Amino acid sequence: MAPTIVQFAPLPSQTHPSFWHKLTEFKLDVLKLSDAEVDIIGSYGPGKLIKDREGGAYVGVTGSLSVEEESFGQGHVPSIANVAAKGIVKNYNTIEEFKAADKTKLFNEAADKIWSSIQTSKSTSLLNSFLLITFADLKKYKYFYWFAFPAFVSTPAWHIDSDTGFLSVSAPNSGLSHTQLVSIHKQLSKSLPYFLVKSTDPEQATIVGVEEYTTDSSSIIGFIDPSAQAQNPGWPLRNLLAYIRALHPNITSCKVLCWRDTEVAKEVSDWKSRIGVLTVGDGSPIEAKDTSTRPNAVGWEKNAQGKLAPKMADLAPMMDPVRLANQAVDLNLKLMRWRILPSLDLDRIAATKCLLLGAGTLGCYVARCLMA
Repeated sequence: MAPTIVQFAPLPSQTHPSFWHKLTEFKLDVLKLSDAEVDIIGSYGPGKLIKDREGGAYVGVTGSLSVEEESFGQGHVPSIANVAAKGIVKNYNTIEEFKAADKTKLFNEAADKIWSSIQTSKSTSLLNSFLLITFADLKKYKYFYWFAFPAFVSTPAWHIDSDTGFLSVSAPNSGLSHTQLVSIHKQLSKSLPYFLVKSTDPEQATIVGVEEYTTDSSSIIGFIDPSAQAQNPGWPLRNLLAYIRALHPNITSCKVLCWRDTEVAKEVSDWKSRIGVLTVGDGSPIEAKDTSTRPNAVGWEKNAQGKLAPKMADLAPMMDPVRLANQAVDLNLKLMRWRILPSLDLDRIAATKCLLLGAGTLGCYVARCLMA
């Protein structure tokens, strides 16, 4: 049978409520009226296969890129078994600005940064980077947001043999022994998103950087795979393959390890990772590739309806109504200070007490002004 074009499983996003609370705080205290880009750190882990206790069948759970309160700290370290992903969040001041943003320009700038890092420094540090644009309605605690995970389109596409596809690493013809898999798992405690497996010894495997890859070696290209689908590797593999092909334009095939194990398998058959040999194109002659020009890229996340459109997080039901009202008043005062009178000392005004004698025509008017 003819080889099959590899289809990649999209990387879904997950925003923790603490991320929106931190964004609110950052907007009020740091950004104010600025819509400057802010560096953040996200993380994702391998896809999981969870065994149904009643039926015994395995259910796939896709790993997602998550952001939380700690994402704003550049020293943020993901939890065990997760890998870090560098990102940028750009928050707009109004919903109109959010809707009118030049999303194509923002996306291309993010893709250009990834490609530039490949071309200039041969680095893999930005291969799994992402973009997040937001609008925070701080009075109603509603957050509109849209993630983008730029990934390069390969021309011609990568294929896999239709008969074998992606095999379980526990299969006899996978080329990896149980001892080697245990060795790989131990070395991946460093949480490397991309790596190279060298297996010169039948019982040992060594993890090194992808930068050491050579087309004439027997090395296996590996990555932490957030996909849980048997024949569809995760989204991060797209840029890894683009990286390999940019540095090795004459490459025709490579062996790929989709790592999906969070713990050492007790039985040989319990390993969940997948492995397969990918080829460039379908076997037809390939024209020389221009590695200096950035390939086309795709990667805006779809919403729950499967459309390319933003999502919305509503935290109002989780908030105390009194706190919401106080937040709205506080925001109005801060907007007044940002736009009109930067020297306005709101804390001093809040601590000021006034005694009003008389509540007639003039007194009522004065009282309303003082309350405002």
